Amino acid sequence: MTTVLLDPDEVTRAALGEGEAATAGLRFQPALHRLVRAINEEAQLTPDGARVARDSLVNALRVQQRLAARQRPSTDRPPAVTVVTGLHRTGTTLLQLLLAAHPRVRAPQLWELLAPAATQPPEELVAAADRYVAEYHRAAPAFAAIHPLHPRKPEECHRLIANSFHSEIFGLRYHVPGYLDWLSRQDHTAAYALHREQLAAIVGSGAGQHVVLKCPFHLWHAADLAGTYPQARVVRLHRDPVTTVASVCSLTRTVRAARSRHVDPYQIGAFWLDRTAAALPGLRDPEAFAGLPVLDLRYRDLVADPVTVLGRVCEFAGLPFDAAAQHAVRSAIRTAAHTAPGRHQYRLSDYGLDADGLRRRFADYRADYRL
Repeated sequence: MTTVLLDPDEVTRAALGEGEAATAGLRFQPALHRLVRAINEEAQLTPDGARVARDSLVNALRVQQRLAARQRPSTDRPPAVTVVTGLHRTGTTLLQLLLAAHPRVRAPQLWELLAPAATQPPEELVAAADRYVAEYHRAAPAFAAIHPLHPRKPEECHRLIANSFHSEIFGLRYHVPGYLDWLSRQDHTAAYALHREQLAAIVGSGAGQHVVLKCPFHLWHAADLAGTYPQARVVRLHRDPVTTVASVCSLTRTVRAARSRHVDPYQIGAFWLDRTAAALPGLRDPEAFAGLPVLDLRYRDLVADPVTVLGRVCEFAGLPFDAAAQHAVRSAIRTAAHTAPGRHQYRLSDYGLDADGLRRRFADYRADYRL
């Protein structure tokens, strides 16, 4: 028997109140209903997990309402944008963190991504983000060794897409195959338009700024990204799937275990094997991003010589890499080395996978980039 843990109508009332006027700014109710249905039927959430899921859905609706009420300038054009992407666990976080040290770069921080278009003072929003991180680490103590999470550090912009309830991040957080099957058949144009609205609310007019975004999930929606940010540049990172699949499986297991009564590691292995295969066009095709310029980098080159790689990225993005920028990047490298999370350990066999099978499955991709 299905146990209903969440009610989309109750979530909407909790976020916005009663009445037609309160819900006038909402654009994604069918997606909310489909997501909640999958969470109720498939995710097997704990009571605490259901509470956290409800809070995140309520927050997304409040973001939509704030955006609907926001007075946007008539020329709401995005600033120069560079998008960092690649499979999960390929160094995208490190690259964005180092680029964020550049004096000309604006990389949205976690506290901003949690509350786009919020009207509270920044110090209140940072304090709320601090509580969010503390709660996350309480529920998933192993997460800190896998992915750094800090209120004043850059974060993935999947949080902006998720506010439309059209995001694969829900497939990482929860076992929701029915939702993902539905999602694969949807048009994501409106979800990316919401992403752009939220980015404009965070960075303002963007005059003189160069914004660096980062999210692996853009690989699966390259054309939507290009249509939304037609002047963007894309940096793709590459690492052997033998390593990345094992690592993202461990990440997924950790995140789901914080929310769900039952987590099946073999299902997680099959899920990421399938998702990695589906990402290959976005990884291998030079025209995958509908004509946007693309720079391909390898993870091993980034970690071996980050300053040289940052120089290449800055040249590609049209950013100066002068003495001031180099000094800032070198300082960021030292800080990152001293604040690195604990050791993240993982094994393919825990997820029903083996290295030889992955090498055969992704042989052409591995050969393309000499991985």
